[in-house]
Amino acid sequence: MPRPETELLVELALEHSRDDAAFSLADLGTGSGAIAIALACELKATRIAATDNSDAALQVARENAGRLCPGRIDFRLGDWFRPLAGEHFDMIVSNPPYVTADDPVLRTTELQHEPRNALAAGPDGLDHLRVLIDGARHCLNPRGRLLLEHGAGQDRALRTLLGRGGYRAIETHTDMAGLARITMAQWPG
Repeated sequence: MPRPETELLVELALEHSRDDAAFSLADLGTGSGAIAIALACELKATRIAATDNSDAALQVARENAGRLCPGRIDFRLGDWFRPLAGEHFDMIVSNPPYVTADDPVLRTTELQHEPRNALAAGPDGLDHLRVLIDGARHCLNPRGRLLLEHGAGQDRALRTLLGRGGYRAIETHTDMAGLARITMAQWPG
């Protein structure tokens, strides 16, 4: 079951998508495939690719998609943008690792079985978000959107990084607890 902030990411993606064969979407770092699958179930004509650098995670995602939306998602093994090989998309979504490396939450019983690299992202938690912001510029169609889930309190830094990266229409959205958790931006076009 996706967390509420991930559900918000999916809702925003649906709100800014078109369900037609000309619309394309990529989910980077798909993990179990929850985001890509939720979008594929709603956007039945949209072309969807999902990447992950873990073969085991992609196997789980393929099994989940096989039950819920067979044949709808093109799963690809590789780190972030590498499996997309010069393709362009109308939307890129991601729920990357964004926890700071020294965050005590990483030592909780609840997260002890999660791979650390699926959660932690450097001293400020922004390492993977920086990669996504930089790489998406080369994979988004003109006026394409980038939607990123992030930690509470990281929104200001993300808006700064996106602005410096040339993105426009930068918006941050709050979850049900009022915490800034999703930042969306548009590549100029």
